[in-house]
Amino acid sequence: MKTLATLFFLMLSMLTSPFAFAQTTDSTARTYTVTVVVPNVTHRSGTIRVGVANSEATFNGESFKTSVVNVPASGEVQVTLTGLPAGRYAVRLMQDLNGNEKMDYNGQMPAEPFGFSNVTMLMGPPSFGQCAFDLNENKQIRVGLMEM
Repeated sequence: MKTLATLFFLMLSMLTSPFAFAQTTDSTARTYTVTVVVPNVTHRSGTIRVGVANSEATFNGESFKTSVVNVPASGEVQVTLTGLPAGRYAVRLMQDLNGNEKMDYNGQMPAEPFGFSNVTMLMGPPSFGQCAFDLNENKQIRVGLMEM
């Protein structure tokens, strides 16, 4: 009887243990699309490089998701980012005028156009919190380019 009780206890503890079940990824988890619209492109050359951040770390470092599109001869620029799980995100972008795949500077000031979600005027570098928006449905956001 003691052995049976011990076996029952071990089985019960295995079933309630976090290691009892292999964690699986739910392939049906809902994801969303963000379409970034850049309305005021004045330089009709180069590319628009978009980075999506999902935390302060990915806002200040390597982006969570990125996309690059060529600047068209006319009209607004649209960049669509797909497969984003629900959450809080911020968009940062820059227009790479010379194709070197990085922001150029004149001293400490950006030499190429740039922009952030939810920011139309800068009073210093923005934070993730200032630029962030909630994503729980497909969304279109407008991000204007700024030049220094």
